Amino acid sequence: MNRVHAMVVVCSLMAACVSTGVDVMPEQMENFLPGFSTIEDVTGQLGKPTSRAALSNGSTILVYSYATSKPHAESFIPFIGPLFAGGDIRSSTVLFEFDQDGVLRSLRRSTSMGASGLTVMPH
Repeated sequence: MNRVHAMVVVCSLMAACVSTGVDVMPEQMENFLPGFSTIEDVTGQLGKPTSRAALSNGSTILVYSYATSKPHAESFIPFIGPLFAGGDIRSSTVLFEFDQDGVLRSLRRSTSMGASGLTVMPH
């Protein structure tokens, strides 16, 4: 019986999604208004950005990147699974631009979705 439980735990861990970064949702972006919101407002609500750049004109760029991958079910088929190894991939990047006073100038969000590997099963 313990082997069955161990196998269930191992399979659950293998099927889990892998994610990295900060996933900024569109509804969160609605909280920030160009001309009013500040760097402190953004970092206070979203946390530390993935990257930060200070430009020569005194403005600041904050970037929040996120990526997640979920393996395809066929990746776990014994023997042939490695031939199909891959998964669904989703990523997003949100860019906040602030003026020299730390006031939000603009914000943009881009997303992409795709898949890696081969798939023979419907998703």
